Amino acid sequence: MPLWDVTFDTHLNVSLPDIVTAVARAEAMASVIRGLPLSPAVQQKIDALNIMRAVRGTTGIEGTEISEEEVAEIIASPETSRVLPDSRAREEKEARNAAAVTTFVVEVVRRNSTTPLTEGLICQMHEMITQGIDYKNNVPGRYRNHAVTAGTYTPPRTGEEVTDLMGRFVRWFNEGPPRYWPAAIRAVVAHFYVVSIHPFGDGNGRTARAVESFLLYQGGINARGFYSLSNFYYRKRPEYVAMLDNVRFKTSGDLTPFVTFALEGLVAELSAVHEEVLQEMTVIAFRDFAREELTRAAKLEAKRRDRMYDFLLELVEREAVSLRSIGRGQDALSRFYAGTSSKTLNRDLTFLRNHQLVAITGDILRANLEVMREFMA
Repeated sequence: MPLWDVTFDTHLNVSLPDIVTAVARAEAMASVIRGLPLSPAVQQKIDALNIMRAVRGTTGIEGTEISEEEVAEIIASPETSRVLPDSRAREEKEARNAAAVTTFVVEVVRRNSTTPLTEGLICQMHEMITQGIDYKNNVPGRYRNHAVTAGTYTPPRTGEEVTDLMGRFVRWFNEGPPRYWPAAIRAVVAHFYVVSIHPFGDGNGRTARAVESFLLYQGGINARGFYSLSNFYYRKRPEYVAMLDNVRFKTSGDLTPFVTFALEGLVAELSAVHEEVLQEMTVIAFRDFAREELTRAAKLEAKRRDRMYDFLLELVEREAVSLRSIGRGQDALSRFYAGTSSKTLNRDLTFLRNHQLVAITGDILRANLEVMREFMA
């Protein structure tokens, strides 16, 4: 495997139109997301979703195959509980550690928004990522003193080289050209160097992506909800590895292609988060619209109006429901019509459809969120 002599005399064209455009789009999207008012419950829901994806991505890149549903269950459960079987205890611990680092990053930035990137902070992240896991030749939070390989690449071989390079990297990052770059670019560059120096016995990729997430959060790029580029890198793993090697062996240290690739991913991730936030706000607006429509229908008796509104509140949380299952009492929504005739259910559904509150296609019933598009500019 080829060896790349890590150098900080690299080239990065931050004025390249593609990079300038990507940074502007990322910052603008982040600003819009931060400016949208969300209730604490919705904020918590978005946070949990983004943390779950970040954990799934950063562990998945390293070969830990764990589903999003499993990650979500692990994150939501107490540290002392066991979600996965004993045969997958390491996978569960890796997911818990990765989730703990996201919490740590948020706490560090909230305590001091100007906290610099230091060797101590990087080591602390690594310690949290690998603690309690028996990785061969790895000491949590300590630099390695032995040679390692990293896929297609051979990192610096000796402990002396690692210690020297990490010190030089942090000084260059905080005192050199990177201090003038936008937060998104700084985050991607830091990721590249930490993963290239590969300073630890194991957990280097996860540590590099944690450093990247820290700098994105500190820069306000992901302050609305904790999300990272890990999900993007996981989905684009072959391209991700190829881009890292491209800088090391093909472009003579030109970081521009890798930064461009990562920024395109950042814009895509931010766009996805923006859509999720808009979806949550659409649901909230739909609930208000439904109440207004039902209240406006003066002939509706209060009991029927309340029943239809409660029915809609639950329906809007579901993607789709079978009308047949409701009518047969086989769905949770059936309880709203327990003790009534099918005529009552059909009458209410006709009312809701006529007022554009539900959409019915064959046997499938949905809350008609599309009606809210009429109120968008």
